[in-house]
Amino acid sequence: MTPLLAVLDFGDFAIIALIVVMFAGGAAFATRPENRVLQLQRQLHEVQQKLDALLKHQGIVMPALEPFDLSPELHIMAKDPSQKIAAIKRYWEQNPGTGLAEAKTRIEEFCKIGR
Repeated sequence: MTPLLAVLDFGDFAIIALIVVMFAGGAAFATRPENRVLQLQRQLHEVQQKLDALLKHQGIVMPALEPFDLSPELHIMAKDPSQKIAAIKRYWEQNPGTGLAEAKTRIEEFCKIGR
């Protein structure tokens, strides 16, 4: 009985190496967009913080939004006290350009009105 490595020649090893490189490259390519999205989210958050600071420094107060802009999902979440934090986070995700503090205010206003 001959060992398996003695049966394989250089061409076989080259094919195996090519397959490994293809899978490794595919895995690296597949995870790259997620990293880019996270980087863009972080940059957007930094820009939002800077804009909030500029508005505060200039004394500009943004008008309050009407509470009717909540999605049906948020209506349900906001009415349940145990899901209040999740509702704030979801509102923040659904409304690009709003800050986390504004999302918190909107959900709390909705809870007070009880619509």
